[in-house]
Amino acid sequence: MVNHVCRGVHGAHRGDLRPAGADPARGGEAVIANLIGLVLAISVAVYMVAALLFPERF
Repeated sequence: MVNHVCRGVHGAHRGDLRPAGADPARGGEAVIANLIGLVLAISVAVYMVAALLFPERF
């Protein structure tokens, strides 16, 4: 009988789950990508509001 749902996924009853927390080996790549996306989204939103308020300048 197979106890695994998928390869690499272990049942909680076995006690071999990985510890909670961020993986320090990744170095915050996801955080940097999210910050860049946030800055771009805010920039586009400000541009669109400015274009609506002052259409003759665009």
